[in-house]
Order: sequence, then structure tokens, then C-alpha cells
Amino acid sequence: MKQPIAEILSQGDEVITGEIADTNAAWLASELSLMGFKVSRHTSVGDRLNDLVPLFRDVSQRADLCLSTGGLGPTSDDLTAEAISLAFDRPLTLDPIALEQIEDWYRRLDRPMPAVNQKQAYLPKDSKRLDNPWGTAPGFGIVENGCQMFFLPGVPREMKALFEERIEPKLKATMTLFPEHRVILHTIGIGESQLQELIAPIALPPEVILGFRAGGPENQVKLMFPHGFDVDQAEAIITSLCQVIGEGVTGIRRHRHQPKNLKERVLEALTKQGLHIFSVESRAAGRLAQALGEIPTYEGGMIFKDDVRWLARYGMTTDPLTEERVLELVERIKKAEAAATPLLLLEISEKPSTEEQTTLPCWLAVAGPKGVTIEKKALRGTPKRQSESATAFALDLLRRYLHLPLEISGD
Repeated sequence: MKQPIAEILSQGDEVITGEIADTNAAWLASELSLMGFKVSRHTSVGDRLNDLVPLFRDVSQRADLCLSTGGLGPTSDDLTAEAISLAFDRPLTLDPIALEQIEDWYRRLDRPMPAVNQKQAYLPKDSKRLDNPWGTAPGFGIVENGCQMFFLPGVPREMKALFEERIEPKLKATMTLFPEHRVILHTIGIGESQLQELIAPIALPPEVILGFRAGGPENQVKLMFPHGFDVDQAEAIITSLCQVIGEGVTGIRRHRHQPKNLKERVLEALTKQGLHIFSVESRAAGRLAQALGEIPTYEGGMIFKDDVRWLARYGMTTDPLTEERVLELVERIKKAEAAATPLLLLEISEKPSTEEQTTLPCWLAVAGPKGVTIEKKALRGTPKRQSESATAFALDLLRRYLHLPLEISGD
């Protein structure tokens, strides 16, 4: 069961000089891996024929598939078609259908086609045009030395559409693939090392690959099941992991599908249930109000500096906070600011944040028809990171207060 070998090439001086991030290669690698390819190399190359020509020849001799992005534009530094022509002795010829498509693109924009765009209609001899209704640059494909080679525009939106609509179906129809199955557990409030400790007692089969991706308060547990792995056994493993991680699991993603993120789920629930909410925040520094402000049922809120001097506004001293004092504060805020509002969301840190500080205590509370829920969290990292974490933790407390079910996306 040999996996076909794939290589990904990214063209452009702006890529190799770091002016833009090469997100195309990352996206393509993920898609190809899930399809069952072994992605052996990512190569970035500048706009120079002396580099492009030998590279295309080399790739054709060692890979079963080559996906190349960039270099299909109308300007003098777009060299893909010319490089392929030289590498494989395929003279460039005018494709009248490609030219008509480019001219039609400009007609729909009510603009004349610049003369330089005619260059994009010249394709290597015997190549297969990949129609691109999402832009002006048609892609194309060839086969050399048994390697299927496809050339796509560098604009991510166009590249993704061409791959999904033109290339992926062809690869599935012409190549023997053994797709693996990827499952990602999205979690919140649990650090990477703690996740590993929670999972450690569960014995995973050696062929199942376990990985982690850290992302601040929201981290991921990744599972890769090999092709043909027993479905029931895979589901049992996923269930076991969710059980040991507990309510920190916010979503499960299968294959390429993406569950709604934490904010989307909470805002959707508030809107659907018609729940009006008022917020008070300190360390979140306005991020909480910005998030909640996207829904019509947000009643507004208060944003304070991240210290407790503002407690005097509600007739409270600046003594250290306890759960009892937070509960008292909740009642005073509801009386003063949100008496008629069903939900109050509170986030408050006890001390100002500094660049040198690594941990900051933070109190969170939700008050509503189901009573009051209070939690204390530790915010770590820079002030910006702490602000992002405070916002995420507050939204997550709201998720659990509303008893939102686990978000699962998949095939």
C-alpha cells in the first residue's frame, strides 16, 4: 500500500523574501495528506528561469504529483508557462478559449482588457487548460515522466477553488489513494501539558498518531487514523478522550470540516434564544464588548481598567476578591446597571497587568435565570495574551451556563 508522493512548489520573490506568508503550501499539504498522498517537500522559488526550469525537471522525476502556485499573471516576472516550455520542450501556443475567457472577465468588469493579459492565454503545447472563472489566470496541467503536474494561480481564493473543482476530482479518479482520517478535538482552558497528562492513561494503538497544537486558551488534540482503521474502534477512542478531557472540549472536527468557533456558537445561541445580555469587563479590555456587540440582543456594557479601584462605583471596598465578594458585586451591578437584563457577564482581574507579569488572577461570573456561576482563572503571558484569554474564558463560561451541546462537524 504505497502512498503516492506529492511535492508543492510556491513561486514568487515575495514568498522567498518573506513579504507574504506562504499559506497556499500549508493548505495544499493538509488537503493532500487527507487524500492519502505523502507530501515529501515544500519548495519556494523566486522569479528566475534558471531556478525554475531545472526544478520542474527534477520534481517530475521524483514525484507522482506536483502542485505549483504562482507565476501565472500577466507581468514579466510571471514565468511559469515559459519555464515549463523550456523544461519539457513544449512551445507556448495561444489558447483561443483561454483568451476569450480573459476578455469576458474584463467585459463583465466593463473594462477593456490590457494587452499584457493576452500573455496568460499562451499555454504549453498539449497542456490541459484549467478554466478559472474566479480570476483572469487559467491554470494548466501536464504529465511528465509519469508525474501529474498542475499549475495554479497564487491568489488563495482562486487556487483553492481550482484545486477543489478541477484537480481533486481528477486525482481521485486517476490515482490509487489510501486516505487517512483526521480528527481534531478543540479545547479551551486546558494547557498542552495538562492535556497530555489527561490523555496519558488511554492506550492508543501504535498506528494512531497523536499530536497537539497550542493556541493560547484554545488548544487542539489531533488524531490521525490510518486508512482502513476500524470505525467503531476509532469512535471509542474519540469518546474516551472526550471523557477524560471533560467539558473543556468545545468541538470535534473531522477531515477538513471546521466546527463553529467558541464566539460563533455563543452568539448564535444568544440570538436564537433571544437572550439579552449586559457585560462588565476589565482585563478583556473591550474585546468582550466587541464580540457581544455583533448580536442585536447585546444591551451594552462597562469597560474598566484592570484593577479594582472601580469597585467603589458599586459601593464596594478594594479588598481582595473572594467568591462571596464577587457574588455581592454581581448583585450590585445588576441593581445598578442591568436590572431588567436576563444575563450579566462579568470579567474582572484584581491587579494591573504588566509586561513582566506572567500570571494574573481573573474572576468570571454569569448571572441569569439559572442562578449565578462563578469561576476563577489564571491568565498567563503578555497583556495582549491575557486579554484574549480573559475574553475566551468569559465566552466559554457563558457556553457552559447555556448548556450548549458539543459542536461536531464531519463528513
